[in-house]
Amino acid sequence: MPEKDHMAQLKDTSAIQHADDDYWYRPLVWGDKLFTYVAHVRSGAYMAPDQAEAELFELSLFMLGGELLIYYGDEELTIGAHTALFVPRGVPFGVRNETGETATFVLTFTPPPRQGNMDEFWATVRDPDKRLKTPDQIRAMIGKTIY
Repeated sequence: MPEKDHMAQLKDTSAIQHADDDYWYRPLVWGDKLFTYVAHVRSGAYMAPDQAEAELFELSLFMLGGELLIYYGDEELTIGAHTALFVPRGVPFGVRNETGETATFVLTFTPPPRQGNMDEFWATVRDPDKRLKTPDQIRAMIGKTIY
C-alpha cells in the first residue's frame, strides 16, 4: 500500500479553473515523469488548442462521462464515455462541450507541466488570480455522479 502522501481521493480534491473558461481540473497524481488529473468541462465550455503547449507534452485521455468535441491537430472528433485517446507531442489538443451536461475525463501529461511536486503545484495555484472550488462546490457543479 502506498504511503498516504502518494495517494489522492477524488472526493477530497479541490478543482482549479483552467483559464477563463468552464474547464475545471482536480489534480490527483504527480510524479517526475507524469501528471494526472480529472477534468470537468461544463456545458458550453471551450478550451482552445495551443500549438506551443502541444510541443511540451504527450497526453492520454480517458472519458468517464458526457461527450466532447475534441480538436486534435487539424481534425475534430466527438468522443463519449469509455473512450480513450492518445495525443502525441506536437499535436494541438482542445475541447468543446456542445451538450447540456458536464463531461468528465482523466488526463495524464508527460512530462508534468511544471517542475516540483504536488505541494509546490498547489502553492502556485493558491493565489487571488486563480479560481478554486472545494470538493463540495465541484460536486454541486457537476451534480450526482460516481466521481
